[in-house]
Amino acid sequence: MTAVPAEIFFKPSAEREFRRLPREIQRRFAKAFELLAEGPTRPRPGLDVKPLRGVKDTWRLRVGHYRGIFEVEPGKVRFTRFGHRSDVYAV
Repeated sequence: MTAVPAEIFFKPSAEREFRRLPREIQRRFAKAFELLAEGPTRPRPGLDVKPLRGVKDTWRLRVGHYRGIFEVEPGKVRFTRFGHRSDVYAV
């Protein structure tokens, strides 16, 4: 039995943040999205994910010094933030 890949979504604000990232970082995130769709909460080579403490069903994806914050629902991955590690966690 094969798992159905999760769909990747962006909040409109996250999409704007993503477009402001350097092109090389965008490309690296795009490669990570492919792996993320196969299993959003399973770390493996090329995919550095960790749950955020204190926030249910919310994870972070690390790509170099940049982070993507995402929520996991059955069959869905929704990105809520993108940015440099120094400011992406600030509310």
